[in-house]
Amino acid sequence: MACYGHHKTYKVSNVRFDMCPSTCKFDQGEAGTTISMVLYFKQQYDKQIMNPDQPLFEIKQKRQNIYLPPELCMLVGIPQKVRENKKTVAAMR
Repeated sequence: MACYGHHKTYKVSNVRFDMCPSTCKFDQGEAGTTISMVLYFKQQYDKQIMNPDQPLFEIKQKRQNIYLPPELCMLVGIPQKVRENKKTVAAMR
């Protein structure tokens, strides 16, 4: 779960050791300006990334992948009742 903004829950598909917050840049907004991940989290959420060289979590999305620094995420579990429901577990995969 993300520890900033709306606290969304994501399923991490990969840990990208070849990427880090200090070098990760992306287009922001309609103007298409390029911004670094470190600066983005500072400006948008007032969150300072303490370890700019950490690997990033990769979250697969339909339109484009999302990359998050682990220090701004929290591990959450799946309740036993949800794990027992085979349809729900199949939908999560």
